[in-house]
Amino acid sequence: MYIKIHHSSIITPNSKLILFLLLIFVACSSPQVEITWDEKLFSQNNDGLLYQQKVFSGTLVKYYSNKKIASKQRFDKGKLEGLSEKWFENGQIQERRFYSQNQKIGKHEAWWENGQKRFEYEFKNDAPIKKHKEWYSNGQLFSVNNYDENGQPVGVQQMWFDDGKIKANYEVKNGRRFGLLGAKGCMGNNEKTLLNEK
Repeated sequence: MYIKIHHSSIITPNSKLILFLLLIFVACSSPQVEITWDEKLFSQNNDGLLYQQKVFSGTLVKYYSNKKIASKQRFDKGKLEGLSEKWFENGQIQERRFYSQNQKIGKHEAWWENGQKRFEYEFKNDAPIKKHKEWYSNGQLFSVNNYDENGQPVGVQQMWFDDGKIKANYEVKNGRRFGLLGAKGCMGNNEKTLLNEK
């Protein structure tokens, strides 16, 4: 909504007050609800996140005991929507993710507390796509995985130990893996844990 004032108009003190009140009304007509987390007031069911037994739309904010912000998530009708962020207690950014109707989309990034990049993923309709990278806290690359548009592994897949030595180096063709699969085979417990984080 735009408010246009013609230069020929005479602005009186009363018209200034009316204009001020009109601007406040316009600003408040599309409220941005921001609620601080309280486990007694929030719950979840099949409809998504509920606040006081009603489907929640707005921004949910959590704080550390030192009053610094811990996370900020946006919801639309109970489902994650848009940017979702987390911070460490020292204020350093921890995660930045994007959602559409609870599904992961776009670029997802995370960092270690020392500021080193932890991972960089991309999603489409909740499925991993393109190149996914993960790093150790010392900055050493941990893994590089490639996915097609359907979320299936494709092409070169690699993993390293924290000292930089290769752990796995294989290629996925037509759903089959060829090459060095690593000491624990195609998918060890460590890999399963990392996949669960995605």
